[in-house]
Amino acid sequence: MLLVDDEPDILDFLERALRRRYLVTRFSDPAAALAALKVRSFDVLITDHKMPGVTGLELLEVVASLHPDTVRVLISGFTDVPEIAQAVARSRIHNFVLKPVDSEQLVEAIAAATRRAESYVAK
Repeated sequence: MLLVDDEPDILDFLERALRRRYLVTRFSDPAAALAALKVRSFDVLITDHKMPGVTGLELLEVVASLHPDTVRVLISGFTDVPEIAQAVARSRIHNFVLKPVDSEQLVEAIAAATRRAESYVAK
């Protein structure tokens, strides 16, 4: 699982919430995460939406193109509906999680996203 967020406190929270169930790789620099995504795949990508340089949408688009089987989850504190609709359309995200996130909500969002991804493959 790849976690990407430019805010260290949120990245720490995400890792603590998920490391008991998943092998976690994390980046606070979205450009470094983008470079990693170009050379390897991850089962799940959880990324913040608004980050400097490379946005979460850009990361999700790369993953959708290079690694279409990767489950893609977008986390955001922004509720701009047209932008979220754009993320769904362009990046084909499997789930959207609104900040602030609690650990149970996050685990359920990943499980739901994984079920959605599996149903796409099964069809």
